Order: sequence, then structure tokens, then C-alpha cells
Amino acid sequence: MQSVCCRSARGAADRRGWARHQHFGLRSEWLDLYLEHPHEWASAGTLGLRQVQSLSVWLWTCGLVDRSGTETALMGLFRASWPAADLAWQLLWANVTFRFATASWYVTEMGLGSWTTTELRRALQAAVPHLSPRNLANGIMELVGLLERTPIGSVWGQGQVSATRPRRVVRRGLASPSPTALAHAMRLAFMMEGRGMLSLDESTQWPWVVYGCDRDDALALLSGRREGWIRFDEDTVHCCIPLEALAYVRLF
Repeated sequence: MQSVCCRSARGAADRRGWARHQHFGLRSEWLDLYLEHPHEWASAGTLGLRQVQSLSVWLWTCGLVDRSGTETALMGLFRASWPAADLAWQLLWANVTFRFATASWYVTEMGLGSWTTTELRRALQAAVPHLSPRNLANGIMELVGLLERTPIGSVWGQGQVSATRPRRVVRRGLASPSPTALAHAMRLAFMMEGRGMLSLDESTQWPWVVYGCDRDDALALLSGRREGWIRFDEDTVHCCIPLEALAYVRLF
């Protein structure tokens, strides 16, 4: 199996936004609350002020609303497929790894394995020494909270969280992600790098890194979609349309 652990070309220390969500991870019941009360969710449930602030940011981090608060196509997919929302959760995880620095670090630098939350915090501290102890702790709490309180951790293989103290996170990966989810993550990788050609030898946040799967299997699934905007050579992946248009390609 190809290693899913890589080092981003940008480097962990160059990233921003390690603790965005008031130390809370996203919870399935919070998303359910929003779906049921899209206009009054902040007052319809029992969320405290900081939880309201947290969910408001998570909605953007997950790609469920845009910067103006307008619902995205992914939110529409959640509405149409809730409560299972199998594809929607996979797409959401890709968005989180590209928009939340702690999640990006987790998939690109930790790979697959098993760690206590203490070990994750120490690893993040070693990777980003300038982070304050508070941001280190909050970033890990936000990531682990999302893995624990949504299907992303247990159902989709991104981090089964134990009930021990300290908690332990076991990332086994997702062997066969949806081809649509892989295409979405590939799109995000092109947009992050800002280039229309990526060498398979370079370290970046590839779809197989995002989901923790075998590289060759992921490439086969992506090729099988026969997307007009992407082309595969032996050692490179090409975006065949302007990067400015890539965000508007309809995948789901």
C-alpha cells in the first residue's frame, strides 16, 4: 500500500487557522439542528453562546455555507440525503482538511496510525513550535471532537476515538472512497497549489492522503469517472480547464 503520510510543500509552520472553533468539534446533532431550523438554529436548540459561535464557523469550514452565509450545493446534498448522507460526509471531510490547518496537518503529516490526544498535541507542537499551548490544545480538541461526534471518525475511517483518558484516536483510513469525493479532493488540491499540473512524486494534499487510501486504487477510481477536466499521465495529473473555472465544475 502506498504511504498516505506526506509533507505538504507549504510546510506546517506556514499555515494559519489552527484553532477556529471555540475548542468545540462539529457534532452531528448540531448539523441536524441547522437542517431542521436553518433560520432559527441559534435560538431553537440548547446551544450556548460559544457553541453557537463554533457552529457558525464550522458551517464555513465544512463548505456548507459560503462567506456570505448562503447555503452551498453540499448543504443541499445533506438535506436530500439526511440522515445517512454518505457521500455528503465524505465531501465534508475533504473541505475540512483543506480549510482547517489542524486537520490538514493530521492527514498530511500523521498519516495512518494510533495516538493519544496527548501524543497528537506533542506532535503538533513539534511541527508548529510557535503555537501557544492554548491553540495547541484547542486545535486538537476541535479535530478530535469532530472525529468523535460525527460519522467521519468511525464510519469513514478518519479517526475512531476511544472513551479512555486520555482519549485515543485510531486512523485506519477509508479503503474505497466515493469517486465523487476523490474528484472533489483532487479539485481542491489543484486549487490549493494554484497549478494545472501536479507530479505524482511531489508532496501535496492528494485525495489518497485526505482519505487514507491506496494511491493506485484512488487513481483507478478517479480515472473511471472520465471527468473532462482532469487527465492522467504516467507520472502527472493535469487540470484541463482554467483553475478559475474549477470551483464551478458540478461534481454532485
